[in-house]
Amino acid sequence: CEKIEDTAKISPIQAAALASASPATILADYIRPNERVLILGAGGGVGSHLSQLARVKGAAHVCGVSRDPQRLLDAPISCDDAVDYTVSNIYESKKYQEEPFDTVIDLSCGGWPALTNSRRKNLPSIVKPARLGGRYITICPDQPTFEASSTICFTQGNGLMDTREVMTRTLQFANEGKLEAVVDGPYKFDTEGVQSAFRKLESRHAKGKVVIQVADLPKEKS
Repeated sequence: CEKIEDTAKISPIQAAALASASPATILADYIRPNERVLILGAGGGVGSHLSQLARVKGAAHVCGVSRDPQRLLDAPISCDDAVDYTVSNIYESKKYQEEPFDTVIDLSCGGWPALTNSRRKNLPSIVKPARLGGRYITICPDQPTFEASSTICFTQGNGLMDTREVMTRTLQFANEGKLEAVVDGPYKFDTEGVQSAFRKLESRHAKGKVVIQVADLPKEKS
C-alpha cells in the first residue's frame, strides 16, 4: 500500500489484520447513507471490520448475525442489533419482516438459499424489493437461483480486487480512528501456534482476522 503518515497508533499486528480485511472497504462502498444493513458473518475477519465501516458510510441501522451476538454489540464492532443464528432464524424475524433491510451482505454462505426458501413459504421478506432499492450482496459461491418472485437485486462479488489502493484506504480509516483492527490472536510462529491458527480458519469461527506473529516486535528505544 501507499505510505501513510503518522501511523504510530497502528501496530504491525493490527496492520496485518487490517490489510487482510481490506475487502471490507470494497463492500462498504456498496452501502448508501441511511440504509438498514444486515451483515451475515459479522463476527469474522471481514465482517467485524465491515460492521464498523457500515457506520462510517452512514448506515442508519446495522444488524449482525453470528453465534456470539454480544460480541457484535460491544466495541469496536458496535452493531445496533445482533442475532444468534444458532437460536433464531433471521429470515423469520417478525421485527425485520415489518422493517426490512435495504442491503444484505452475506459473508458466511447459505444466505441466498435460505432467503429463497423463506419466500417459497410465502413469508414476508426481510429485504426490500429491488424497486425500493433492496439488494443482496455476497462473496460466497452459493448458486444464485431465481424465480418469478425473486425481486431482490443480487450481486455476487467473488474475487474482490484487494489492491494497493484499497489497502491504503483501509489503513487510512484506522489512522483516522474510524476503524479498529479486530485480531484473533496473534498466534505464535511455531508448530502449535500455526496449527492452531489454521484450525481456527478451517472452523469458520474466527473472531476477527487470524494473525500469526512471525517475530518479536522490536523494543522501543528509550
